[in-house]
Amino acid sequence: MAKSMATKAKKEPVNTEDRVVESVVTAADWADRNRRVVTLGTVALIALLFAGWAYLDYRSKISERAAVRLDEIRMTSASGAPPEQVRAELAEYIGQFGGTPFGNEARLYMAQMDLRANDFDSAIRNLEPAADLAMGTPVAFRAAEAIAAAHEMAGRPEEAIRWHERIAREAVFGFQREDAIGEQARIHARIGDLQRAESLYRQLLADEEPQAEDQASIWAVRVGEVEALQAAGGSVPPVPEMRTFDPEALTAPSTGRPSTESFDAAPSESGDEAGNPETDSGE
Repeated sequence: MAKSMATKAKKEPVNTEDRVVESVVTAADWADRNRRVVTLGTVALIALLFAGWAYLDYRSKISERAAVRLDEIRMTSASGAPPEQVRAELAEYIGQFGGTPFGNEARLYMAQMDLRANDFDSAIRNLEPAADLAMGTPVAFRAAEAIAAAHEMAGRPEEAIRWHERIAREAVFGFQREDAIGEQARIHARIGDLQRAESLYRQLLADEEPQAEDQASIWAVRVGEVEALQAAGGSVPPVPEMRTFDPEALTAPSTGRPSTESFDAAPSESGDEAGNPETDSGE
């Protein structure tokens, strides 16, 4: 009797083919009863796909126009047009194409003109929208480096250090982080914070990331210079020597090389304050 009950408890095998047919029939019946909904849904999907294609095509054409127009402005500048005319054309360009990939390149071009004219605050305003380090683009890092340099040249070393700290945090590549830390150390040494400068240089020396031999040698030399300054009682210039920044670097690929600028541990024989003799001579 137990065996009979167990047999009855067994479920009959499911006919998979019947289930598939049943599902198809049910779906067809639903579509027939909701023909209007199906038709509207299909039309909406086709319209959505077409709108997406049209938007991508529009963006592509806008980018093409932006690239051509920026080249025209560059040629206008190269032909010797007055800076005011070039600046006006760039401002109009940013207003029209600022949201394209070429918009930030135009901002860098505008800032380049500001830096040539020593208008550091204007350069910073033009660079800030392009310095979105979260994007991780070369343009963003060049913009951030230029902002730091502009702050330093404007006599705001603390702001310059903050920007270099931000670059080091957001760096995509090792050389970007290394260069940013090196710049922090250099500025700290210039303003007399020798302990912090030495700490940063030693951090670079101890970095486990592979470095070229010449780069490691540069950091070792910097440590020696800072130690010499500390041994001499920290006699550094009261006004730190500004880093020479080439505006042309804004529109050129970054080299990723650490700064090779040095600083002397004592005043020169002529009685001038400590500094780089070659830089002081105007070369």
